[in-house]
Amino acid sequence: MIIVTLDLCGLDLRLADEIAAEIERHTGISREGIMLNCSHTHNAPFTIPWYITGWRLFEKGMKPWRAELVKKIVNTALLAKLKLHEAKLFYGRAPVRIGFNRRLPTKDGVVMKPNLKGAIVPWVDVLWADGLDGRSIVVLFSHAAHPVIVHGASAMISADYPGFAVKTVRRKLGRKTIVMFAQGCGANINGEPLRGGFAAAEKAGKILGAAVLKAMRKTRPLAGTDLRFCTFELHLPFRKPPRPEVCAGELKKWQEKYDAQKEKNWYTHNMVLVLKELLKLSRKREKRYLKFAIHAFAVGKELCITGLTHEMFAEYQLWIDKISPFRHNMVFGYTNGCESYIPCAGDFVLGGYEAASFPTPCSALAYRNRLTLAPGIEKQINAGLKKTFQSFLSRC
Repeated sequence: MIIVTLDLCGLDLRLADEIAAEIERHTGISREGIMLNCSHTHNAPFTIPWYITGWRLFEKGMKPWRAELVKKIVNTALLAKLKLHEAKLFYGRAPVRIGFNRRLPTKDGVVMKPNLKGAIVPWVDVLWADGLDGRSIVVLFSHAAHPVIVHGASAMISADYPGFAVKTVRRKLGRKTIVMFAQGCGANINGEPLRGGFAAAEKAGKILGAAVLKAMRKTRPLAGTDLRFCTFELHLPFRKPPRPEVCAGELKKWQEKYDAQKEKNWYTHNMVLVLKELLKLSRKREKRYLKFAIHAFAVGKELCITGLTHEMFAEYQLWIDKISPFRHNMVFGYTNGCESYIPCAGDFVLGGYEAASFPTPCSALAYRNRLTLAPGIEKQINAGLKKTFQSFLSRC
């Protein structure tokens, strides 16, 4: 089994599959036992199928960079296999909060502002390995919040608050310790302050790093040495495409808006391109599905690490932590691909950026499939998670 963490916004499903296949080919590790988690920092190269102009650049203009990315990840995985150490595993959790739920209900609908009553994941999970000499070899920690504190305040490449948290932990444990951050289910949580800049991101990172170190104190080794993994794949249905005449009407509005602009706006341009693609989809009227994967790693009967594709709402992580048969749980979103938001049942009713339906401006128009997922996917995902845990129990 192998976990790779990346300071990237995400990976499209095809690229994630390509990386996993190459890791399997070079290391012999089954792709079912591979987790590729992205921190979802918004100050990183364009690596998810988001809108059209940026995605075209990544697919065509950045081919050498993309190939080098695959090569470096595979080489890192191979190096990790060659440097295996006998070690003791430890787990800890500590309370921490560096962000807020970003879906605020108002009389005009859900807006993207801090919702102090909304769901968050108010802790950091930490898994680390100590060598037989007692020195920490690697520390893996996870928290759920969008790394958007730098976002918009600078065009520089940055790991945002997770990078500063890693530095805080490494400064305490020493440079030889490998420190890794994995993003949790933070689709509806923003790190705060939004667009606050580097100083604010550093402050949040230090708070998170201090919580990691707190979690590492006064803990005991995990019992059991057997490592198991389980994968489960679902196909989540999208809503039916809007009628062609409705798409055509919206396209006409945006095209006229774009034509009237003296200085062409990238967002307006993207909306025109997106609506042209949506119009093609609406004319085909075919049923479309989103690949959704669950990857779970278990250490004995004590710890389970569950990796989920796409942008998962915090409620899924809270629910897994509640129903899992394992004593300890770590839950990652943005794992092995990211091509959609995954809202909960109630969010489809409320709407808002992450869960609205066409023609309301929403994230679904930006992602590759241009369609909002169909209500009912929460039950489908929860059933898949229960089957995953049952699979582990049947092998205990």
